[in-house]
Amino acid sequence: MSLKSERYCAIIEYDGTLFYGYQIQPDVRTVQGSIEIALAKIMKVFTRVSVAGRTDAGVHATGQVIAFDVIWRHSVSDLYRALNAVLPDDISVKRLTTVLSDFSPRYDALRRSYRYIIVNDTSSTVFERLYSYHVKPKLNLNSMKEASVNLIEKHDFSSFGKSPQLGGHTVRQIMSIDWSTENNRIIFDITANAFLYRMVRNIVGTLLQVGLNRLTSEDVKEILLAKELKRSGPTAPAHGLYLMKVVYPEWVGNIV
Repeated sequence: MSLKSERYCAIIEYDGTLFYGYQIQPDVRTVQGSIEIALAKIMKVFTRVSVAGRTDAGVHATGQVIAFDVIWRHSVSDLYRALNAVLPDDISVKRLTTVLSDFSPRYDALRRSYRYIIVNDTSSTVFERLYSYHVKPKLNLNSMKEASVNLIEKHDFSSFGKSPQLGGHTVRQIMSIDWSTENNRIIFDITANAFLYRMVRNIVGTLLQVGLNRLTSEDVKEILLAKELKRSGPTAPAHGLYLMKVVYPEWVGNIV
């Protein structure tokens, strides 16, 4: 009697520093490629992995969601331990569970949350340089908060990014933007139903121009309405960005 494959869902975290992004590419190290190599070691067959959202080179994740189909004759906890035993040190499986066979980590997602970390200090950040963006001039945080309000709700965000699909629409809904501080760190948290390519980094780069008193809140509103990508501020570096969490409907089950 032949065994049927089951669909597994994993929440993973990774340090994006030494990866050329999530998506598999020839001749370079990627997160997807590393996971598929690990699965091949365990299963002895090639297994394709799907993902909630592709991240760029240098971007980190604490709550990325992947799914894959395998025939596994042991427990979920055994597969969890096996994966973490063979994955490289800069990728870790935080949670693993079985899901319905038609579950899609990308298309079934309700919303995604990202975090961007800025170190606002005149001194260098030797131990944080790969995990935050160092900005030396004092930032006007209140102005940045005020300007970010313009971006909440549903808008055409084509001034801040491109659709991941050729010819895809650029309307997205931002549910929340939150700011917090920890000593010299400014933490920017954003949640939306989905994001355009480099949308978060372009938003952060534009808001930093506000914090540096080079743009105003009204300028940000005009940039949004212009629907021209060239109007946004400089793209913030990848290494300050983290994919924090992906939320799914109840029918998917408890995967977070």
